[in-house]
Amino acid sequence: MKVAAGPILLLDVVQHQNSLFAAAERGYIAKLDWQQSDKPLLIKTPTDVLLTAITTSTAGQLWAVGHEGVIVTSIDNGATWDLSYQHPAGGALFDINFFDDKQGIAIGAYGLFLRTQDGGLSWQQEYHASLLPIEDREYLNQIREQSEEDYLFELSSILPHLNQVKLVGDTLFVVGELGLLAASTDYGLSWQRLNISYQGSLYDVAAAEQDILIAGMRGNLYMIELASIREALIDNDLELAESKIDFPEPVNLNKVTCAQTSCLLLGNSQTVWKLDNQQVIELDKFKSKSFVSAIILNEKTAFLVGEKGYNKLRLAN
Repeated sequence: MKVAAGPILLLDVVQHQNSLFAAAERGYIAKLDWQQSDKPLLIKTPTDVLLTAITTSTAGQLWAVGHEGVIVTSIDNGATWDLSYQHPAGGALFDINFFDDKQGIAIGAYGLFLRTQDGGLSWQQEYHASLLPIEDREYLNQIREQSEEDYLFELSSILPHLNQVKLVGDTLFVVGELGLLAASTDYGLSWQRLNISYQGSLYDVAAAEQDILIAGMRGNLYMIELASIREALIDNDLELAESKIDFPEPVNLNKVTCAQTSCLLLGNSQTVWKLDNQQVIELDKFKSKSFVSAIILNEKTAFLVGEKGYNKLRLAN
């Protein structure tokens, strides 16, 4: 069923062909043909839960994840949606990433980590102790010496929330609670935790030319050279030299979106910022709207999504 969309919470957005698709509340996907209309359509998926993230595979298939361990997919350009998977124990999923038409992962709360190698026909749960700080891993190893069952139970209870996963070149990054920044060069089968100075929650990671940007709580924003990360992974010297970028407000930074030479920054406020030569500049301020995610379409146009649907943002005259 498709209906014209009124105000609705949107949490993530992706471009597919000539349309935008956003993950929305109550199991909806909001489709916007932005070149033809400013009114999106709501498309119902087979679930009623909050959908939190959306992506595409290399085969052009659309995927979305949400609460209750739900994964939904569309093979007809978003016209209809099917339930691919629902985790039997529930749990919130926060992000999904496909590496090709067969391989993908979905991540979420309390270390929830799902993998498919057959294009979503089946999903398997994985547990990655290497995402934990070294002291937690040492504690777990002591338990493992006594009981494998107790080890797995304890591991599943102390893994941190995994907030975002991003493939940058041939390196996969994940960010989460307790200063979690980890990298993988084998699509997440193994991880190396990278050490940065900030130990609070991190919410997003984005590629910005030859660097990555890491965003977190209370305006914490860091830039790290990709070359230094690759060297750290090779040398197993995981103490990184990050550059902290001064942020004008102590807001929680939920999203960093970069394309070409532009980067947009969104937090739990009504202000949208841009990053220019490592300087944070206020781009626009809205009186009654806040935004969760964004997509840059070209040098002049971006779209924001949040508590009241889509909002077009002009980047340049």
